[in-house]
Amino acid sequence: MKTATRARIMEIIEKQSGTRPSDLIQALALTPQAIHRHLKSLLGKGLLERRGAGPRVRYFIAGKPQLQQVAGWYGARAAPSESPPDLICETRDSFAGRLPRLTKTGLSEDDQSLVIAAVGEIGNNSFDHNLGSWKDAPGCWYQIQVTGRRLWICIADRGQGILKSLARVDPTIIEAQSALTVAFEKILSGRAPERRGNGLKYVRNIITGSHHRGLACRSGSGLVDYGEFGMECRSELARFPESEGTVTLIVWSLK
Repeated sequence: MKTATRARIMEIIEKQSGTRPSDLIQALALTPQAIHRHLKSLLGKGLLERRGAGPRVRYFIAGKPQLQQVAGWYGARAAPSESPPDLICETRDSFAGRLPRLTKTGLSEDDQSLVIAAVGEIGNNSFDHNLGSWKDAPGCWYQIQVTGRRLWICIADRGQGILKSLARVDPTIIEAQSALTVAFEKILSGRAPERRGNGLKYVRNIITGSHHRGLACRSGSGLVDYGEFGMECRSELARFPESEGTVTLIVWSLK
């Protein structure tokens, strides 16, 4: 019975990230004492994380990023009503100025240089290929989260997308999935409009260069993933609404 109840608690929190104890009490028709006993056990096993205090306490699946806010911003049909200034980099200089924050996430010195290089390349691509082509919100969303000994980094933009960017160079690319595959796996000539492909191949090499890393990228209807944890990133981005822009999610294990 305990195992079944705790499995149900995990299922509810998985579907409704940021669950309150009162939500569980109502959903499972259990006493507050019973719910708190189960939550304490799951916390002790490292399966859940608790954030907040008192009546504002909420529970999350350990090791999972919180992406509801960026998903709403990325997939909004009209101009987003909210663009948090602490998460939006409207200029390339603003984005570059926030990259050093990655040095304070628990990464080793060797990993810091690799992560900054990969994230910097992805962010720079947002600006290189969207200047003058932003749909309605210039710049990129840049969010860092550390949870369950993992570093999660999300970079998203409401630009023209990878398909339109590469189709200007190669008109035979007519599908978003093909465009993403070319961008991450095919070496292009390096001329200005094509730099996106070469840069993302470099990022892919970083991600696949060792274990305990992963990346997924979504643009339009296309979705690709790379690295040991790539499928985890893919499952997170699969929940995002389809949009013309581009969103990339990286996960990196903290040693």
